[in-house]
Amino acid sequence: MKLETSSRLTCCTPEKEGYLLKKGGRHASYHRRWFMLCGNLLLYWERQGDPQPLGLILLEGSTVTLRSSKLEYAFSLCSVSRVYKMAAESQRELELWVRALLSANLGYTKALLGELRSQYLSLTKGHTELSSSGQVEGGDERRWGVDFGVLHQWLGEEVAQLRHTNLIDF
Repeated sequence: MKLETSSRLTCCTPEKEGYLLKKGGRHASYHRRWFMLCGNLLLYWERQGDPQPLGLILLEGSTVTLRSSKLEYAFSLCSVSRVYKMAAESQRELELWVRALLSANLGYTKALLGELRSQYLSLTKGHTELSSSGQVEGGDERRWGVDFGVLHQWLGEEVAQLRHTNLIDF
């Protein structure tokens, strides 16, 4: 997606940043671009330090696949609106970028949260009593339906309590 020159973006601390080769939309050549991953947004500039990004890619619902190409470390980023053909400069950078891009969308976060929920419930099973309806006494089970911020706060409090009782060690 192209950005208007008047657009102003502020970005959080990037999860990943660095150069990638990006194939142009209208031209068959690759261009070296500076990329910055912030949440589920992938912004790119012509070079590092440029004031305005050339564009951004919304990663929600996107997939990443490795692909055959003349370039050794090539991959495709399939967003909702377009397929971006890209390449990293080394095997290590390819692995880091693919991992970061795959984990940047909400679907991945939801799947991870579901797995963490299962692990948490199995760890606390011996420490809490289940009612006949399968609900955890005290309403803990019902809390999983609340928004992510509340859930994050609640899990943080649980981890702090477990650290205090020396049941977990970080």
